[in-house]
Amino acid sequence: MQPDRWLEIKQELKQKFELEDEYSEELDHGSQEVVEFVSPMGLVKLCFVQKPKVLDKKTTYSNRIGSGVSVEYVYDLENSTYHLDVWLWSEGNQQWEKLANQNAFN
Repeated sequence: MQPDRWLEIKQELKQKFELEDEYSEELDHGSQEVVEFVSPMGLVKLCFVQKPKVLDKKTTYSNRIGSGVSVEYVYDLENSTYHLDVWLWSEGNQQWEKLANQNAFN
């Protein structure tokens, strides 16, 4: 998903549904925009996540018993990756549950 498609989706949501909440958050590496709205399925949360592209993953470990493992990521700060997470509010559990089939917004 690209940022221009995300803007189109947000405009469609604003026209079709009443938004409950709209905000942005900073993540450890990247950021996300969140839109919450009430649909016929119930309360839905869309999270558009932007993260820097991972160039390399370096794992440092020892073959000794009890030694630790550390993972270091190398990020490309000029290029980003984007994805959309769709969450549905569960009244029974009183928590957000991630939707398995998220192809509806692509």
